[in-house]
Amino acid sequence: MRLFWWHHGIERRAAEIEDPLERLRYLRQTAGQPAKAISVLKWRLSPDFWKAPQFWKARRTWIVLSLVVLTAAAWRPGHTTSRSVNAIKPVLQRPPLLPSLMGATATPGPNTVWLVETRDGVENYSNGLRIDNKYAVSNEPREKYAVYGYGKTDLGIVDWKTTPSGIVYHTTESHLAPFEPGQNRRLVRIGTLVLDYVQSKRCYHFVIDRFGRVFRVVNETDRANHAGNSIWGDDKGAYVNLNDSFLGVSFESATAAEEEQAPTATPAQIHSGRVLTEMLRAKYRIPASNCVTHGQVSVNPGNMLIGYHTDWAGVFPFAEMGLPDNYGAAPASLFAFGFGYDASYVQIAGNRVWQGLLQAENRMQRQAAVAGVTPSKYKASLQQRYREITTALKAKSPGKEKGDEIER
Repeated sequence: MRLFWWHHGIERRAAEIEDPLERLRYLRQTAGQPAKAISVLKWRLSPDFWKAPQFWKARRTWIVLSLVVLTAAAWRPGHTTSRSVNAIKPVLQRPPLLPSLMGATATPGPNTVWLVETRDGVENYSNGLRIDNKYAVSNEPREKYAVYGYGKTDLGIVDWKTTPSGIVYHTTESHLAPFEPGQNRRLVRIGTLVLDYVQSKRCYHFVIDRFGRVFRVVNETDRANHAGNSIWGDDKGAYVNLNDSFLGVSFESATAAEEEQAPTATPAQIHSGRVLTEMLRAKYRIPASNCVTHGQVSVNPGNMLIGYHTDWAGVFPFAEMGLPDNYGAAPASLFAFGFGYDASYVQIAGNRVWQGLLQAENRMQRQAAVAGVTPSKYKASLQQRYREITTALKAKSPGKEKGDEIER
């Protein structure tokens, strides 16, 4: 009971802090984590960072080379000196604010990865991916789903889609045996039990076992019960409750906090996850920014907080999957629908999500300023919009949007 009141006091105090940086500082300190990263992040996001002598000194060579390259590129008939100077200005005046999101891989073309053959129920692809279909089952067909625009006060539907827009990565949260040769029988037996359960509940589209074997569970034409109450957004708009709009890929593993050193996926799983991601992105034209984790998209409508489920909340190997570090992306749940976060989420997710949380907070405050209302009032209007959207979803498909996320 004492612990409950301690957490309650933290959340109440955090809610009173308007400045997102100060709120994160407070939550981080109360969670027992170092606050050094806060000051570093605040310094790097401030305008003074780009004016600091050490910044320009460290990058003097890079800047000189950039000027030479840009000047050479601009020097050709029909280009004047003034145009060349204008081309250089953005390099000096607008440094990249989101280095963690640079280098995002382009969406692969439909012929990048292709099915070579199917033999004995196993699909073989051109990039080395093998998918075993022995557990494949059908579920409810994927319905046409809405994409919700930003800055709207009503449902604000801007598009309708029928093919998957993204991938959500999960862990099975199952019992794990030590991954070593002497445990082979236990590893196989536990993996079989996991697949039997996942198949019976239609939990995911794909499961990658500890040996790196990829099993199709729910056919891609159908929805899987993997995301439940969830939100993600891209440049087109926001997706609400991702069972219809995103594919579910689960690694046979369990949630691990940032500070835990033990790997949460085997090297074989990492390899298989990468080639599976390549195939799905090529087949459905999925952008890299829409390949995210359950811990990033899961929300709790009861208390309007993100992180109801925390699998892969802060330790997913994006780089090993050939993806940008999407932990730096601003969650649409915060800036589009007014959700918040608590000390527990900050502690579990760790440092990698801070930039995304800060971006979302700042974006919501800018939107409130444009609307001419206080951030708290604007946040309340966003939450009301979310409730209207979920009410409409439940009316459209009774029973589907409530309790369809499997508790493991």
